[in-house]
Amino acid sequence: MEEQKKKYGPDGCNWTERHIGHEVRSLDLTIGRLVNAYQSKVDEKAGINRMQGWIIGYLYRHSGQDVFQKDLEAEFQMARSTASGILGAMEKKQLITRESIPRDARLKRLVLTEKGMEFQLEIMENFDRIQKILSADIPKEKLECFLEVLDMIKENAVRDCNLNQQ
Repeated sequence: MEEQKKKYGPDGCNWTERHIGHEVRSLDLTIGRLVNAYQSKVDEKAGINRMQGWIIGYLYRHSGQDVFQKDLEAEFQMARSTASGILGAMEKKQLITRESIPRDARLKRLVLTEKGMEFQLEIMENFDRIQKILSADIPKEKLECFLEVLDMIKENAVRDCNLNQQ
């Protein structure tokens, strides 16, 4: 009986096994701290907050397309007044410009400035550094196997969620 108490918790889970959910959550938190350590330095240097960084990334990924304030409101689920305030601050810092479009002068397209583009390139360099840190000393085959297993775990979770929603 004493052996069973140590091996199983009050919820019946086997405490001697490593649980995927716990391990993934722990890894997520650890990687989050690493990203914050690198990214907060870039954010401070540019004088921006995290949301402004996300907006810069969105504009970068959608460069060549017309992006309007309403697109950011939908993407980041924010109120019009919140988006206006953030974009106004970004204009003052010369990270973006708002340009009229020929078909409707009332619509203002959001465009990254050179300064905004430089900031995005710094972010991308940071993520390259973080990727190298995370994959250091891991053989390519093991990393590929890890990613395959992650995909399988995601598929299992999605499949079960879909079954339970029916």
